Amino acid sequence: MKIWLLNAKKNKNESGTKRILEEWKKVGMNIKFVSIEDIELLINSEWDERLFMKNKSIKLPHIVIPRNNTSYQIKSIVDFLENKWVSIVNSNEARFLAKDKFLSLQRLALNNIPVPKTILLKWLPDIWFIEKQLNYPIIIKKVEWSHWKWIMKVNNKEELEDIIEMLEENMTTLNRNLILQEYIWEKSWQDLRFFIVWGRIIWSMLRKWKDWDFKSNFSWWWDVFKHIPTEKEEILALESANIIWLDIAGVDILFDKNNGYKICEVNASPWFEGLEKATELNIAWEIVNYIIKRYDIK
Repeated sequence: MKIWLLNAKKNKNESGTKRILEEWKKVGMNIKFVSIEDIELLINSEWDERLFMKNKSIKLPHIVIPRNNTSYQIKSIVDFLENKWVSIVNSNEARFLAKDKFLSLQRLALNNIPVPKTILLKWLPDIWFIEKQLNYPIIIKKVEWSHWKWIMKVNNKEELEDIIEMLEENMTTLNRNLILQEYIWEKSWQDLRFFIVWGRIIWSMLRKWKDWDFKSNFSWWWDVFKHIPTEKEEILALESANIIWLDIAGVDILFDKNNGYKICEVNASPWFEGLEKATELNIAWEIVNYIIKRYDIK
């Protein structure tokens, strides 16, 4: 059984990548880290598609695990592999649906999953329309944002006008992929995170900000607590991962008014370094064990 872990070369030492490789090697399996920079893809009119690695034509693997990278290059490579019946964890379609925060929330909403009210920002935004739909403060995000790297809170109309004026000059650079989202006030200093593997919640935790801020990250300013989920929370987390077609997923849930919830995001390559350290759980092994069982690897 030939298995690849596929990522950009710069991410070879990313903690999740390293941990999955470590756990595979413990069970004596043939797994290889493959960087997308080493791959060349050739197509022609006779459907003789071939994949080259370091200029040599190679035999395809049986299973590929794409990690964090969601570039056009990795999308094309994984699409080629899927067409050649290579098993992919998670699938290309699921990974890129999860990457697009607007489309993924749209898919969840169509399946009656509660999500924050969200507006796709167009080239010349209509402030009157925005204010009619959303109350201040308003959250602005990139559609493909991750780990809080590109997110802002707008507190009033003056700030919104200033930011939009600034953004209009840079919309081409940003690919115009921005969304506006309602700010969830209730318990806005905390949220829930669920780590899901193959329809099973491996771990759930309550995260609270150490310092008052509207954004954060596990490894920065969170206090983290083990959380025993309610039946409603379990259903929301599992259904959200299933609707986005993810076998491995991280699901973030916000607390809404009247003891309700809203899905903040569903992640196809959830980071788990901090979770393993905080809980002594072996998340990497859960991923490896899932693949072994699903594909009946002896």
